[in-house]
Amino acid sequence: MSESGDAGPDPCWWSARQVADAIAARRISAREYLDAQLARIEEHNARLGLVVTIDERARERARQADEATVRGERWGPLHGVAMTIKDCFATAGLRTTGGLTQLRTYQPREDATAVAALRAAGVVVFGKTNVPSGSGDLQSYNELFGVACNPWNQEYTTSGSSGGAAGAVAAGFTPIELGSDVAGSIRVPAGACGVLGHKTSYRAVPMIGHVPPYPFKPREADIAVVGPIARTVDDLETVLTAIAVAHPLDAPAWHLTLPPPRSVRRVATWFDDPYCPVDAEVLAALRDAADRLADSGVVVEEARPSGVRLAGSDGVFRRLLASVAMPEHTAEEIGEIAAGRRPPNAVLGGEHVAQSYRDWVEADEQRNRLRLRWRQFFASYDAILLPVAPNLATRHDHRPLRDRTVTVDGVPRPYWDQIVWAGLTGVSYLPSTVLPVRRDSRGLPIGVAVAGDYLQDRTTLAVARRLAEVLPPIGHPDLTAVAADDLPVRQI
Repeated sequence: MSESGDAGPDPCWWSARQVADAIAARRISAREYLDAQLARIEEHNARLGLVVTIDERARERARQADEATVRGERWGPLHGVAMTIKDCFATAGLRTTGGLTQLRTYQPREDATAVAALRAAGVVVFGKTNVPSGSGDLQSYNELFGVACNPWNQEYTTSGSSGGAAGAVAAGFTPIELGSDVAGSIRVPAGACGVLGHKTSYRAVPMIGHVPPYPFKPREADIAVVGPIARTVDDLETVLTAIAVAHPLDAPAWHLTLPPPRSVRRVATWFDDPYCPVDAEVLAALRDAADRLADSGVVVEEARPSGVRLAGSDGVFRRLLASVAMPEHTAEEIGEIAAGRRPPNAVLGGEHVAQSYRDWVEADEQRNRLRLRWRQFFASYDAILLPVAPNLATRHDHRPLRDRTVTVDGVPRPYWDQIVWAGLTGVSYLPSTVLPVRRDSRGLPIGVAVAGDYLQDRTTLAVARRLAEVLPPIGHPDLTAVAADDLPVRQI
């Protein structure tokens, strides 16, 4: 994979940094770049269902960027770069639904904090991308906008919840995207769509303006983070630098400076576990990535933190995820669940929705012990390579959550097994960068996750860059394939 992002004369395949440099050098105008993206979306999006809203004001903003360029002004490192935003982030004056029917006409008065930071860096926001309802699924579809299809094969899901975002980057609709992640919602779609995604360290980027919770509640949801999706590591880093700002309530006194990357000398691997077995094709791809990294001069060895078991960590993770499931249950329902008179909903985190506050505090204490064990581990290793998910990319499955499964080596496994490996690092607030390794036997991408110590985001990016240099490129999807006829994709 070439880290330069050079993909020939079609600007839709340029990296965001290439676009910004070309606009600054007046080799292309911001309006010409936007027009190329919109033409590509017009041609292909009806069959993919990735972009759900277009901002008609974007062309005026691009015109202003071009006028600033003529004057010798540059708004920021992404000056004039047009991009889409996941539809769970508030965008001022632009429909923001979170995939929820009750928000079908909602237009926020102000941007989410991360969106405002991107605008300050110079971007032109021109659209929103598809999500599951309330960002609560590993498939991206909803009653408002239909199904997001994987650009590599439209019979398969983009995953979720940042599925429209990852799919739009993979399809060449946008060079960068803004995603969110509580249980793999950046990482699993990035892996399924063959792009790069970065789950930031917890609270490195403010969540203000994310839906859910409904916009502009000041609460920072536990575990949930904001992070970039792109086609190059350089673009991930550029977006991260732009959005790693203080929470609005902290801004008068706080300033975040992420440490520089460590020298990449020693990297661990943890690729399989009896608690959540990993498919043989995924394992082969991960081992190939590790071998290539070792051949480049990095010490790579199988290791895991002392005292950290995948099963135990997942148990803590599931209990803490109960806060995510709370809005899916009424107080009366939770009382019925606690009394044993009804089962919890099968939503993410639902199994512990009726736990006591004492139970939650105990889980939080266990999480803090896990964090200390990871800190000790990263005193010896710069990063660890992990599966993104145990399974290959999945076909669309819109049955009730309780009836869904995934397949690992031909054996059905629980649907939510897809979050187990993502939760291993998520529950401990650790950064993780996903990048593609190869395509599987069906032609769909397989990714690898690079995790690191808390706030060592630039180190996981550095390891991902090293891997990107030694892994062969997987290419781009062919968007001329015929879409599956039975998917309710809708026009924007």
